[in-house]
Amino acid sequence: MESNILGHAQRETSGATTFGKYNFQYHWALCRIIEKHKSNADYALLIEYHEDVVIADSLFGSSAKFEFFQVKNTGNSFTVDSLTKRVKGAEGLKNSILGKLLSSCIGTEYETRITEIGLVSSSGFSFDQKDNKLKLDIITSGDLSVDCLSGLTGKLKSELGIDIFPENLKFIIPKIKLENQEEFVIARFAELVNEIFPNSHCNAVNIYRAIIDEIHRKGQNTYDFTMWEKMVEDKSLTSHTVKDVIAVNTTSPKFEDFEKDFEYLAKSDMKWNTLTYRKMVKKIKQIYLRRVGYASAFDMNIMRIAQQALSNVPEEDYTETSDYIKAVVMKAKELNIESQIPEDDDILCEIIYCFLKVMHE
Repeated sequence: MESNILGHAQRETSGATTFGKYNFQYHWALCRIIEKHKSNADYALLIEYHEDVVIADSLFGSSAKFEFFQVKNTGNSFTVDSLTKRVKGAEGLKNSILGKLLSSCIGTEYETRITEIGLVSSSGFSFDQKDNKLKLDIITSGDLSVDCLSGLTGKLKSELGIDIFPENLKFIIPKIKLENQEEFVIARFAELVNEIFPNSHCNAVNIYRAIIDEIHRKGQNTYDFTMWEKMVEDKSLTSHTVKDVIAVNTTSPKFEDFEKDFEYLAKSDMKWNTLTYRKMVKKIKQIYLRRVGYASAFDMNIMRIAQQALSNVPEEDYTETSDYIKAVVMKAKELNIESQIPEDDDILCEIIYCFLKVMHE
């Protein structure tokens, strides 16, 4: 297992224990990953882990890069003063809002792997810009006036000791609104499915409920994780989970022809009973719809092993398709497919998927 570069003790965990108050940040995070999903990107979404929202761009800890976001839904626009204001606490001055966000990122072991730091505000920002006629939904240091940037940098130097304003820091005004956030996200899921699977039918409400329930469950976990895989499994919402939820709640005409071939193989060659068939066709559907258009790096690795196993077992040596499939499963295990998918049923479905996929190319 990989060590977790995010595995040091969190600054605080109060957000995870009171997170029922913060639905806005979860809905904003869902909008963010929906955009990533459109480009078939891998991701792991972490809620209340070092920051309000953290998104990793890979399921492999050694190569993952990160985006850190603080999400605010206060009533007033943020100014330079309100973002950098520090109040007195029991142990001296507390971090300002902006200082708190940056202290999660700067000077950490993973600082060089952070691609974006974002402060999200539903009420926007009141900054002096180079061009104040521009109405921007994302404000960067390059958009700020010299005096505004100098003022922010000076306050951050005093608080954190940094001399240069972080180039990857962005001030973000979200498109999602407080009053219709649930309906907004449901509509975005419907748009996503229509884009991925044209002419398909989906239950966007069920997709939303399954995914928001998963976020709620994972978000309440306040433990630290020294192992990357453990953190991904217990704390994050992954692109694979979202793909599987979409697959279960979507009917696609593209899958119907594939399903007919699978049904014939399952019942005529594998001799599965009805219960086994129902269980396995659900898995096959998830695999198929998860890989429509573009397979993730994780999926590509599994398919590479399965295809290698298929090519290493001569089909002409077998008179029964079921015997051939079983032999390929054994070869895939020799090629260490169990390090990616440990369950026997999942391995069998991967082999059958790759076996049938050739017929549909």
